[in-house]
Order: sequence, then C-alpha cells, then structure tokens
Amino acid sequence: MITIEDAYSYFYNERLFSEDWLMAENNKQEQSLKMATNQINRLRFSAYVDEEKEDNFKKAICEQALYLIQTQNTQRSKLIERGVTSFSVEGLSESYDISKVSKKICSEAMEYLKAYLIGCVSIC
Repeated sequence: MITIEDAYSYFYNERLFSEDWLMAENNKQEQSLKMATNQINRLRFSAYVDEEKEDNFKKAICEQALYLIQTQNTQRSKLIERGVTSFSVEGLSESYDISKVSKKICSEAMEYLKAYLIGCVSIC
C-alpha cells in the first residue's frame, strides 16, 4: 500500500518535526512502515470511498510509523500500554485506565482514518 518513497515524500514535503523517522536506520524505517500498516489494517473500515482515501491511508501509515519510532520500546510506552495513567515516586502510587490499553494507533493517524472507520460518521 505504501512505499518507502511515499514515506520519504510525506516526511520531507508535508510533515514538520519528522527528523526521528528520517534519521532512523533504513531497516527501522521499513519495519516501522510495515508494523504501522499491520496495525492500521487490523482496524474495521467501512466501504466508504472518496478520492482522498488512498492518500489519507498513506499519511496515516506514515504518522503511525513516526509514532512507533518515537515511542516503541520506551519505558513510558510500556507503562501506557499496560494502562498506567499516572505514576509518582515518593508515595509510590500508580493509576490505571484499562480502557486505554488497546489504543495503539496515534491520534494523528486516527484523524486521517476516522472518516473510514466503522462507527465513525462524517456529518456535512
């Protein structure tokens, strides 16, 4: 669905603050695009089609790939994935929100995808 050239074009021409992805090793760039594609493909999409759909999917994959490079395998991302919403050291306190555990798609990618998701309706 997306090529490495598509991603470079997006990050060089359309996206501010994309240095983390651009400076990553080539194999990390490719892996992040594949992982982002797999994560987005697991969502449930409607049959709604418009002329911008393919472009929006590519942008969403790029945003998710950048998010993965920036956050994957960090201590903070592991805590968020487990539902930790706050943590304090002195009193040793943690708060969890189980409803956030499965939200792995970044908000910027979701903005590109929301018109195509089942359960999301665009109102004119």
